Amino acid sequence: SSAFFPPLRNFLQNLFDNKNLAHFVFADQNLSNASFQGAYLVNADFSGANLQGAIFDNAYANGAIFIDAQLNNSSFKNVELELANFKNASMKNVTFDGAYLVHSNLSKKQVLESNFCENVVVDAMKFSNLCEQ
Repeated sequence: SSAFFPPLRNFLQNLFDNKNLAHFVFADQNLSNASFQGAYLVNADFSGANLQGAIFDNAYANGAIFIDAQLNNSSFKNVELELANFKNASMKNVTFDGAYLVHSNLSKKQVLESNFCENVVVDAMKFSNLCEQ
């Protein structure tokens, strides 16, 4: 199958809404304030990327890789993130309202520095005890 490549102007504006970007490699890219709303990001690789202020709302990102990514002030509202890997990602003030995080890799520090504990997160029982201080 051939890979789908959005038009160059979309890359320059960081607009990826509703795009099929499964398995796409965005590693080490500056995607601050990018919009991935409603995008299909299964197994996409954002390792080391600057995603500060990015919007992933309503995206489908199962298996996405965010290792060492900068995600401060980003939004993952209603995003499917099953098996997503956030190892060593910076996550201050990240919103996960309505997100599905089963089997995703989040550390206690990430849970506490994000807005995780204030958000309604779907089926995230393994993290709920981290919010109780």
